[in-house]
Amino acid sequence: MKYKVSKEELDALFREVYSSPQTEKDYTIPSLKVKEEYKFLAYKYRYALKNFLISNIPVQFDIVSFNSYVGNQVSERNFYINGYDVEKKYRLYVCVSENIEDIINEHLNFDMNKLLNEKFNIQGFLDNLSDTMVSQLKNDFPFTFRKINRPVIQFYEDEFVKLEYKLDIKGESAQINLLIEKTMIDSVDISPFIFSIPTTAGKKKLKKLKDMIPISIEIISKPIDITVDMLKEGQEIEILPEFIKQIK
Repeated sequence: MKYKVSKEELDALFREVYSSPQTEKDYTIPSLKVKEEYKFLAYKYRYALKNFLISNIPVQFDIVSFNSYVGNQVSERNFYINGYDVEKKYRLYVCVSENIEDIINEHLNFDMNKLLNEKFNIQGFLDNLSDTMVSQLKNDFPFTFRKINRPVIQFYEDEFVKLEYKLDIKGESAQINLLIEKTMIDSVDISPFIFSIPTTAGKKKLKKLKDMIPISIEIISKPIDITVDMLKEGQEIEILPEFIKQIK
């Protein structure tokens, strides 16, 4: 004998199934969070990155934006990756979007390249870029960087900082990223100042400025004999210069 289910029972069953919470695990990678406090690093290394790109990308480009993010999961898809182990405590990765190779080869129209059938060497580009950026990072992170030959991103700790640079190459979008272990950034006191070698015009202006300040002051004092009795709390030790010399 067949058991017939009423329409009301079926409707109630469907409502129960489709209104129940999702039990399957969500494997999608969560988006990274913008972290403004690290944006000054992206700005600081932007200068070195642009200098490198000017000499190594044979087509017109522009860095249209840069930003900083913090997260604990990262996608490796569509990127060429060079990794570094730092003091066996931290990890650093330089990532270049794969489409850079196709964009540049598409617009590489020099006669000599066509004659020799030369293609843009993306691996050589990535290696030279990595060396340049690591050399720049060493000014702020006095550590030993050892290259690792594994194209898999794996950090010692969960959180990392992503410095993202978006490029416009002949009207097409591409991306270069630096992924730095967050504990590595937090382990040092990074100077916010950006130093660069002055240009020829800058050197001339500095010389002109120095010529406009004709006086320097030199203060010479005698050796001072400080006895134990003078080293008391609240005791003042007066130091008088022997003379002050002005030099034109």
